[in-house]
Amino acid sequence: MKKIKSVLNATGWLSSLFLVVGCQSPAITVTNSLFGINLDDNMKGRNLGAAVAWDEQWAGSMTSPARNQLYAQGIAKGTPEFNLRVVRVNTRFEFSGLFASTGDRMWLTSAVVPDHLPKLHMYDLVEIRQTDTFQVNKDFASKGEGNIVVRILCKYGTPDYEACLDRQPRIGKHRGFGETNTPYPVSIKEYGFTYTPMYDAEGRAIR
Repeated sequence: MKKIKSVLNATGWLSSLFLVVGCQSPAITVTNSLFGINLDDNMKGRNLGAAVAWDEQWAGSMTSPARNQLYAQGIAKGTPEFNLRVVRVNTRFEFSGLFASTGDRMWLTSAVVPDHLPKLHMYDLVEIRQTDTFQVNKDFASKGEGNIVVRILCKYGTPDYEACLDRQPRIGKHRGFGETNTPYPVSIKEYGFTYTPMYDAEGRAIR
């Protein structure tokens, strides 16, 4: 449990970057481009274990830094994606950096939650279909492609949560992260999931 909480409680350099940038604006995308940020190949185009960073809620109810992080993933205010069920999730890099042990470096991204899954909460461990580094949910409503939550692996608060974490893949000492080795379909349409808007423009639940 401590390993899951450590990644969720860490602010990370990416969060700090968005704090400096301020409100949602194209400056976020430009800044990321200038920094040349890109995920490792083994973190793109595959299914990964990820920890839910905060309780699922309307994007407009999130803090400014959180909304900016969503913006970097293509979920902007005024777009259909803003009113879908979305969560911010943490994944981990397999390879260590100069000052980090294996798995200590984290990456915070977004994923759309399909209709059939229950509300997700902080510390839930899920499997996500991870597509790319940035803009992973841009035009999701019209194209039907992007990062999604495929399934719940371990539900926080259940009696077997710790035992469940032990059964999951791990990166270094961190349980629940890395490739899940499940099929990665060409299109998310192959899952047969639906993604209905959850909120209206004011953040009121409509279903």
